[in-house]
Amino acid sequence: HRSVHRVEPACRFYPRCGGCAMQHVDYAYQLELKQTQLTDALADVGVAAETLLPPVQGPRLGYRTKARLGVRVVGGEVLVGFRETLSNRVSRMTSCEILIPEFARLLQPLRALIASLQAPERIPQVEIAAGDSEQALLFRHLDPLTAADEDLLKDFARQHQVRVYGQGGGYDSVQELLPSSNPYLGYSNPDFGLYYQFLPWDFTQVNLRMNRTLVHTALCELGSDRSRPLLDLFCGIGNFGLAAAAAGWQVIGYEASVESIDRALMNAQLNGLTQRCEFRAADLYDPGCVLEADEPYLLPDPPRSGAGANLPVWLEKLRPRRVVYVSCHPGSFASDAAVLEKQGYVLERVGIFDMFPNTAHVETLGSFYRAW
Repeated sequence: HRSVHRVEPACRFYPRCGGCAMQHVDYAYQLELKQTQLTDALADVGVAAETLLPPVQGPRLGYRTKARLGVRVVGGEVLVGFRETLSNRVSRMTSCEILIPEFARLLQPLRALIASLQAPERIPQVEIAAGDSEQALLFRHLDPLTAADEDLLKDFARQHQVRVYGQGGGYDSVQELLPSSNPYLGYSNPDFGLYYQFLPWDFTQVNLRMNRTLVHTALCELGSDRSRPLLDLFCGIGNFGLAAAAAGWQVIGYEASVESIDRALMNAQLNGLTQRCEFRAADLYDPGCVLEADEPYLLPDPPRSGAGANLPVWLEKLRPRRVVYVSCHPGSFASDAAVLEKQGYVLERVGIFDMFPNTAHVETLGSFYRAW
C-alpha cells in the first residue's frame, strides 16, 4: 500500500534534511493523511462536523518565506541549513526545494560568507524572512562582530540585494547593518486592498499565497452580519483583523506580544482602518484576562497549545454568535472543539489548508454556530 503512494523526492537532500517529512509521498496522499489526522483527532473527542471541506492546496514547492537555518562548522566546512531528521546536526545542503527561490539560491553563498567571518563557529543561526519584494537575513552571533565582519556582511547585502541584520542577544539587540529609510518588510492582500508591514522577526505565516486563501475563507465563514463586533484573538500583526475591518467589521484584536500590537496599530493606520479596529495587548492565557463584548463573533488563531483554559469562560460570558477557529495543531483544535460543543456550539464546517506542503504540519479552519 505504501509503495503505491511513494514518489521520487523533489529534493536530493531528503530525507536526511529535516526541513521536510513527506517528500517521498504522493501529494494527493499527503493531503489525505493530513485530513485523516484532523478527522481522527475530532473522533477521539467525539466531535463530528456537519461538513468536511475538501483539502485546500497551493504551491507545493518554493513557497516558504520564513525559516530558521542552523549553522555549524564541521571539519572546517561551514554548513547552513535545516536540522537533520531526528538530530540536532545541521544538514549538508546546498539547495532547498521548499524555500522561495530567492533564499534557495543564497545557501551556497551564505556558507562562503560565514566561512570568511572572524569566528564562524560563533554564528549558530541565520533567520530568514521575506515579504512580497524584499528578503532579510538575521545573523545570530555569540561574540560581537568585528569591523571586518560587518564590512563582509554589508558587501553581501549589496551584492545579493538583501537586508542583513546582526543579533547579539535577544530581538531587542537586532541591528540592521545597512540601515534603510523603511525598516519593514511587507506583504499585500489584494483581496481586501491591504498592505501589511512587519519586521523580519515578527510572526507571519510562512506561505503568503496560502495565507491569502485562509484569510478569505475565514471571513466568508463569519457570514454577512456586521451588527456585532468581531474579536480577533491571538491577532498578531492584524493578519485577519485588518481584513475583517476592511470588509466592514468593527474589530477588537487581542495579542500578548506588545511588539505585534504595535505593528497591528501601525498597519491599521497605514491602511486607513483606525476607525474600524483597535488592538490591545493582553495575555489570553491569563486567568484574569477579561474580554468585553455582547454576543460578538470570535476569530481565534492560537499557537499550537490551543485557545487555553479561558475559552469556556469566554463562551459562557460573551455568548458569541459564531466562532471561526484557525488552528496549527489538530489535537488542540479537537480539544477546543469539544469545549465549544459542550457549550452548545456545532462544528458546521471544517477543513485543512496545506500551509506547509511536504511537511507533517496541519493547518485547520473550523466554523461553529450557536445552537441555542
